[in-house]
Amino acid sequence: MDDAPRSVFPGAAEVAEIFMAAFEQHWAGPVTPRPAPTPRPASAHHVDSLTAPLRVHGDEQVSDAQLERALAALEGVAARLTREGWPAPLLDGGRGGSGAFDLYLSPTDALATAGSDGPAFSHLDADVSFAIVDPGLSGEALELAVASAYAEALALNLDPAEAPTWRAATGAWAAWHLMGRFGCADALERQQQAPHLPWVSDEHGAGGGLFLAMVSQRHDGGSGAFVRDLWQLARQRTWEGMDLRASPDLWEALAKTTDLAGLRLQDLMADLSVARFLLGPERDAQAVFPALRGLGPLASPPVAFRASARDMPVHTRPSAELAPLGSGYALVDVREAPAATRLRVWLRGEYGVEWALVAVRFDANGREIGRLAAPPRRGDHRSYLPVELDAETTDVLVAVTNLSHRLPDADDPDPNGRAFRLIFDLVEEGRSERE
Repeated sequence: MDDAPRSVFPGAAEVAEIFMAAFEQHWAGPVTPRPAPTPRPASAHHVDSLTAPLRVHGDEQVSDAQLERALAALEGVAARLTREGWPAPLLDGGRGGSGAFDLYLSPTDALATAGSDGPAFSHLDADVSFAIVDPGLSGEALELAVASAYAEALALNLDPAEAPTWRAATGAWAAWHLMGRFGCADALERQQQAPHLPWVSDEHGAGGGLFLAMVSQRHDGGSGAFVRDLWQLARQRTWEGMDLRASPDLWEALAKTTDLAGLRLQDLMADLSVARFLLGPERDAQAVFPALRGLGPLASPPVAFRASARDMPVHTRPSAELAPLGSGYALVDVREAPAATRLRVWLRGEYGVEWALVAVRFDANGREIGRLAAPPRRGDHRSYLPVELDAETTDVLVAVTNLSHRLPDADDPDPNGRAFRLIFDLVEEGRSERE
């Protein structure tokens, strides 16, 4: 005889099983390995903050004065980001000898980075983290490194599944947001001198930091709230297995937020291709985002192709391969163009991706006086723009961006790099586009 208790409602157990199965989580999307725990550096002595739960460590080679300088920088960074709505660091269970957040002055090739102690007890995926800054830094470089490392540690708290390149980009952005410079390396200049490369790939993160700075300027006026909310939107919970859910990631979060704002990510990237070109001292006056003025001369991306009205028609050679969301630039001198003419621009890109084509007219003072963009078309590698010239127009910038056919994934190499070529011609007003 079965002695198991029975429900007073016949069939209730079967109904409950069906109901639970209908709502059970079955995640079949991408996964990524959890960050490997990082051994904490040696700590021979430390100094504690009197105003916040913060501790800075150093080995025998680090002086008390270095610890104090790093602590002062850490206190300022933590206080500012907390005021701006970033969460406080997760408790580490006293791994650094106290309940405070720990920053270690210890040699690191990255100059500023964050380490993971492993998973935290949290409803959403999260890692306990700490910061590492190279003790060879001093002055402003030390302050920038502290800002970068602290922001990277917060990113590990929020979403350990996100790619390290995005954490580094967020650290570089935080340094600029708080102190006006993109971290403590020359990665920004290297990124800008190679605009055909991916935005979020640089080993020191400054290239991605510039991208986040421009996105922040566009969406929140530079308050930093948009970057903070992107990280919150990308958070998730892994229900089973050892690897972490890799979706949504920051690219997906950005695509969703731009969509909710009535925009498309493709249009945003086309606009930013122009914004990044107008950087550096010779182009500062026309910077789309005034807050980004003052960068060094190597912040100006190079021009891949130059053409002149007197040489029309012009067929360019194939470009360097553009990585997904990478851009290439051409500059056309139209000062010798006859009156009442139109510059015709044809784009011929390689198959398999969508293309963005933007043309910007400038006057003799470098002032933008008009802009035109061709809508990207799925499955069509060709594009065309008719640029109406007037007496004021002296130069036309043409920006081409590889929009790929899918969102980038910072965890995996993207095979969708493609090259393009351009054709330029002049035609008198009133003549048919087919002539």
